[in-house]
Amino acid sequence: GSHLLNSKLPWPKTQRHAGSMTFHLQTLLDLRRNAEKGARQALDLAITALRKEEEEQARLLARWQEANSNTAKESERLASGANPTSAAQATLRENYLGRLRDEVAHLARLAEEHRATALAAALAAEREAQATYQEARNASQAVEKLKERADAENERKAERRADESAADLAQAAFAKRRSE
Repeated sequence: GSHLLNSKLPWPKTQRHAGSMTFHLQTLLDLRRNAEKGARQALDLAITALRKEEEEQARLLARWQEANSNTAKESERLASGANPTSAAQATLRENYLGRLRDEVAHLARLAEEHRATALAAALAAEREAQATYQEARNASQAVEKLKERADAENERKAERRADESAADLAQAAFAKRRSE
């Protein structure tokens, strides 16, 4: 009958929620893209922190190399210069070279400690951020593909419905002409 509860829907039941599915996929895609954007920002921060630690490591190594070079030059200068005239002068010279060697050793320890702690932590954080970004990117791409498939399926269904409607109209027109 013509009662509202008994009337058929003008579209197939499978099509009733197609728009809703596309909406849900778009919402999910937006969420995935936001997660990807956040992961990219975290990756950029991790890369910046890693560069800062690499620069610090290079600065520490340069200080160590400079101190090492200066110690070698001083040792050579003192060895080629006049010999100490007293035991006190010899002791002072050895103490001076000892302090220079201690400074070189201290700078080497600083560089090694920085490499093992801060630089290693920044490198690990950058790798983790890279993996998180890649995971977020892959998730975003997967939802993009799903949405593209759903959109293509919706287009095919719309075309099919249009074709069926055109066929129904042509059949109705034929039946009308026949009955006249």
